[in-house]
Amino acid sequence: MSLLIHETKHWPLMLAIAKGKPTIEQHMASLIQWDNWFADEKDIHVIRFFDDADSLHPPSGAGKVTKTWMNEGADHKFRTFIKSMVIVVPEDQYERMKNMSITKVFGIPGGIFPSIYEAFEWLTKQPDTDVFSHDDAWRNDIQATINTHLLEEQTK
Repeated sequence: MSLLIHETKHWPLMLAIAKGKPTIEQHMASLIQWDNWFADEKDIHVIRFFDDADSLHPPSGAGKVTKTWMNEGADHKFRTFIKSMVIVVPEDQYERMKNMSITKVFGIPGGIFPSIYEAFEWLTKQPDTDVFSHDDAWRNDIQATINTHLLEEQTK
């Protein structure tokens, strides 16, 4: 079973939470969620949280679908509305992914991190993140949101 959730509870910080290998249907639903975020035409910051190695592997056909989606305007929306994006990967996957560039791929500030805490630290140093309190309560609330979704998936 896999999980691909998009959370808006912490707006303007959006969360995309993944566990297990996603299906093409989940991937396509994910693109619709991104479109929904862009529809507000407001600045956002994104944390993409991958819980395991399987969640990092897109389903067959996802590349073509995503490329079409990006070419149909999502690439411009990324650069316009996303002010920063961090990707949190499992620690055992960090070495192989750490040199990938969010900026080169998406044209926005970002980074790849082996823990949510390192991602938080990077976010606190970025422009336009003063809307976040950056305190322990804020961090703990976001971590609790991620954990809740992952726990819900485990109990299914």
